[in-house]
Amino acid sequence: MKRMVQLVTTLGMVASLALLAPAFANEQPELNLAKDASEAPGTPMAVPHVMKPGEDGEACNACHRSGVGKTPPTSHPERLNCTQCHVQGEVKKPAKAKKKK
Repeated sequence: MKRMVQLVTTLGMVASLALLAPAFANEQPELNLAKDASEAPGTPMAVPHVMKPGEDGEACNACHRSGVGKTPPTSHPERLNCTQCHVQGEVKKPAKAKKKK
C-alpha cells in the first residue's frame, strides 16, 4: 500500500511539473515597438509618397485639402506642420499610364 501511495504521489508531482513548465519557458515573441506604434489605433498614417524637405502644410494641402483624385482629404487642413505627426512611409511607385492609340 505504501508503494502505491508513493507511485501516485510521484506521478502527481511529475504531472504538476509538466503543467508548470510552459509558464517558465523563455519563448516570448521579439518586441517590435516601432511596428506596434505605427499600427496602434489613432496613429497618423505614414505618407506613401515623397515628402520634400522644407515643404510646409500648404504644399500638402494643395491635394489633401479637398482630396484631389484618389488623395485622401485631411480632416485638419489648419495644421501646417504635417511632419510633426506623419512620417515618411514606403514610397509607392505610381502606376504606369496606359498609352492611347
